[in-house]
Amino acid sequence: MEIPKNIFRGYDIRGIYPTELNYENAKLIGQAFASLMKKEGQTKIIVGHDNRKSYEELDKGLTEGIISTGLDVVDIGFCMTPMTYFARILLDIKPSVMITASHNPKEYNGFKICGMGTDSIYGEEIQDLRRFIEKGEFETSEVPGKVNEISIRDEYIKYIVDKVKLGDRKLRVALDCGNGVGSLFAKEIFDKLGVETFTMCCESDGDFPIHHPDPSQEKNMLEFEKFVVENKCDIGLGFDGDADRVICFDENGRIIFGDEYMAIIWRDIIHKYPGAKAIMDVKSTQALYEEIEKLGGVPEFCKVGNSLIKAQIRKENLVFAGEYVGHIYFNDEHYGYDDAMYAGARMLRILSNTDKKMSELSDGFARYASTPEILVKVTDETKNIIVENVKKKFIEEGRKVIDVDGARVVFEDGWGLIRASNTGPNLTIKAESKTIEKSNEIIDIIKKHIDDAM
Repeated sequence: MEIPKNIFRGYDIRGIYPTELNYENAKLIGQAFASLMKKEGQTKIIVGHDNRKSYEELDKGLTEGIISTGLDVVDIGFCMTPMTYFARILLDIKPSVMITASHNPKEYNGFKICGMGTDSIYGEEIQDLRRFIEKGEFETSEVPGKVNEISIRDEYIKYIVDKVKLGDRKLRVALDCGNGVGSLFAKEIFDKLGVETFTMCCESDGDFPIHHPDPSQEKNMLEFEKFVVENKCDIGLGFDGDADRVICFDENGRIIFGDEYMAIIWRDIIHKYPGAKAIMDVKSTQALYEEIEKLGGVPEFCKVGNSLIKAQIRKENLVFAGEYVGHIYFNDEHYGYDDAMYAGARMLRILSNTDKKMSELSDGFARYASTPEILVKVTDETKNIIVENVKKKFIEEGRKVIDVDGARVVFEDGWGLIRASNTGPNLTIKAESKTIEKSNEIIDIIKKHIDDAM
């Protein structure tokens, strides 16, 4: 059976609605995934969705595909992606599908799928699902499965509030959900944690009318930075479209990317885990690597991608990890998956137990001048070829290249990165040095090599 190959990405399924993802394709995905789960002896699949306008048709197709095999659907409705992970634990059901395209533009949608393993399927498992769909050898049942609607809202909120107890300091906290599905949950969670909340872009609207739902792109958060200062907040928390990522802002409205967030957390927990291995994605600042070494931890670069990092956390039983763009993974007092609400609460716990300002929690943290992430439009068919050619060019020039994910190229006083996006037909490039002028020079060199490689 035909289905667009390009929607099967590195660690999820994602495409444009309705040309690439629609009712028919959603039904095929539901039939295929449920067939595979039925062979594993499973009888139920959890299904949740964010607030994108296309969710209804995709939910209908996915559900009809699942129940056609005889398996039941446990419909948890509007939810954040971390809530599907939580539901798997709460309900003791392994398979789950979250209908979301995370931080992609509104015309996209997709599926984040968990099977028999602890976390989301990725890589070859996703390609195996595609190949199974193309064969069309689906399970069928004369008696269709049932759809059971279950709300886990109260249990999820209670879990976070019970798990993370704040200190006596009363905090003023700004929240920006980007009008994503986190809008339906964030204020209640943080109000119950005992802070005073100030909300912006916290009205649910899957068209994302105010700004793009990616808080790691500072251009999207300029008004929120002002909002934090104007309301005299101690901290700001920005969430992406499906609320599995969080980006912090200090009391001055300065953005704190995931790598600096990680440094603050490691300072807080390293005494419990001396000598702990600390993985960080290749987008992270060199300052984090240096900070972890200074704290006595063992830093190591890893590939970008939440499924990949969660797999490494499980394999090596790591206590904590994170990504530059705000995926944060606590495996000490939590379950090791990325949950923006929980991660935000953990930062509030640190801040509420100190007299320091948010800006002071990273005192002594080395500062380098970084460019923002820059997306270069290419095609899914050429992006990996271009990265490989650029990497070879830098190696020929005699530069050191960390190639765990794309190419992180070491320059005299900085580094530059080129890697293929796992979520779209793009290259991601980024640079860091002692001055922004030097960082921009590195970007120009990378861009020239890209042009030569195309």
